[in-house]
Amino acid sequence: MRRVRVQNYRCLDDVEIDFTDITTFIGSNGVGKSAVLRALDWFFNGTAQSLSEDDVRVGAEPRQISVEVEFEQLNELDRMALGKYAADGAETVRLWRRWEGGVAKLSGRAMTYPPFERVRSAEGARERITRYRTLRTEQPQLNLPTATSASAVEEALNAWESSHRDALTPTELATDGHFFGFAGQAKMTGLFDYVFVSADLRAAEEGKDTRGSIVGRILDQAVDRSQAEEELQALHAVFDNDRSKIHAEHFEAQLDELSAELTKEVGQLTTGRRLRVSSHVPELRIPQTVFQVSVEDGAAKTRIDQQGHGFQRALLITALRVLAERQAVEANRTVFLAIEEPELFQHPLQARTFASVLRQLAVESVRGMQIAYATHSPYFLEADQFHEVRRMTRVLDTEGRPAVEVRSATKETVQAKLQKQYSEVQLRDQFARIYRTTIPEAMFARAVILVEGPTDKGVLEGCAMRDDPLNRDGIMVAAVNGKQNMHLPFAILTSLGVPCFAVFDGDADCTTRKAGESDQELTNRIDQTARGNRHLLAALGEHPTNFPQTTVGEHHAVFHENLEKFLSDSWQDWVNAKKEIVDAKTGADKKSEHTYRQAAKRATSLPPMPLMEIIARARQMAREN
Repeated sequence: MRRVRVQNYRCLDDVEIDFTDITTFIGSNGVGKSAVLRALDWFFNGTAQSLSEDDVRVGAEPRQISVEVEFEQLNELDRMALGKYAADGAETVRLWRRWEGGVAKLSGRAMTYPPFERVRSAEGARERITRYRTLRTEQPQLNLPTATSASAVEEALNAWESSHRDALTPTELATDGHFFGFAGQAKMTGLFDYVFVSADLRAAEEGKDTRGSIVGRILDQAVDRSQAEEELQALHAVFDNDRSKIHAEHFEAQLDELSAELTKEVGQLTTGRRLRVSSHVPELRIPQTVFQVSVEDGAAKTRIDQQGHGFQRALLITALRVLAERQAVEANRTVFLAIEEPELFQHPLQARTFASVLRQLAVESVRGMQIAYATHSPYFLEADQFHEVRRMTRVLDTEGRPAVEVRSATKETVQAKLQKQYSEVQLRDQFARIYRTTIPEAMFARAVILVEGPTDKGVLEGCAMRDDPLNRDGIMVAAVNGKQNMHLPFAILTSLGVPCFAVFDGDADCTTRKAGESDQELTNRIDQTARGNRHLLAALGEHPTNFPQTTVGEHHAVFHENLEKFLSDSWQDWVNAKKEIVDAKTGADKKSEHTYRQAAKRATSLPPMPLMEIIARARQMAREN
């Protein structure tokens, strides 16, 4: 699956989403993450009856739901099955499924000869044949053969198009119910399977060996019951035969005697009729073999539904993974595993394990699998795979109605924001220097304050806690381990639509010579610091300056030398509070995030204006997002 467009489904007005091997949907509750996965589930597995007017977005006109899916990486098996929908070496195939008024229709983009579509669109075989004859009369140069049935008409049109490729144009065509294997529940059997794990999927039902259940489907694929069924049927035949012999041996003579006696007695009242009492051998059906999955824990053996929710959820996802992997490998097709809240009921280590196992399945192309999550957990985000993330937010459309916006960050857009070309090695090196969860966790925030280190983080969080903690507004303070690492998270997060405010030191005190430092070494250090300031300011969209003065801008704040020098010069009460904490032995007499945070909370006077402005700007960003 390469691209999806969903229109007028629940809260989704008109969203278009690119898909990769792994696609991760994040965003606040109610923004449509699950709606995307459920819309796709309807496209592949649903029926017209599985939707209703309540699923149509409020205010949508016409009252129509549309889901469009584009597929890529077609192989020869795909092309043979798709026919004209993948003709002439087409690199992609596009299909639409639309719902309106209780009716669902499937269509696809194909290469066709436009005049033929009037014939194909006719309702009923008679009208189709009539239009075909008219076409032959009006355009004799086409040299179309005679046709006396609807199937013969279609064969003639397809044959002409196959030999006149240069006359064809892309057209959206309605398909019949069986094309692409979209029969019954509209599933692309044999080419592409979509398996949806909803948050409310219950292990009690799906863990039983019943028709259609997850475990039942796995067992049908993994266990060959045919030979056993044949032997059981043979045993059943022998058993039935033996039962008939037993009945004949023990009952036949007795029943014949009884029948004769009854016939004689009835003959006294009526003539010409006989009575016959015979033994009836009741039919015994051999039940189908059923397997049972149980959980053994030491000497204890329990049913799946008697386990904790976390284990049940783990089992269901594992079972679906096994099912999807078997289908993809054995049938040479793609299986798409869509999971709603994979972290549900899982402790952190288990969630990390889920994420790593599923990622391994998706990146091994031989397995033919794609995976998508709708998640609130950073464990399912990889910092260096930021291009897989789709961040969804609520916005207002032109008429003031709630709508959904989907943002993503490609490597190209991020490189453009960096104001400098980085190689893959350099980018990976930057990721390695950033704390593992800095970017993943920040992707979930309404706004992010990027700071150089943990003490800067402690000061800002402590200042905010004097009024209201920043996390109540959805604001995260992320330490990136030096301003040289600030460019990348700023570029990624802003590309995803997460507003960022960068706070860093100008390091103007770098002009002071260090002990034993030569003139050249000092000059190089000053030049390097100045270049770093200019580069970062340019990446933030600000005017490049070698050593900017202490200031608070729209998207950044800078302290001329460093934050600690600013605090010691401008907030003596913070210095005093820090000393009290250290003297009381409840804090460390060194750079300590905890100590700096507590000092900012306890200082008797208000924080200096630049710190308050930083917090106010961040809160404003969060409100506007």
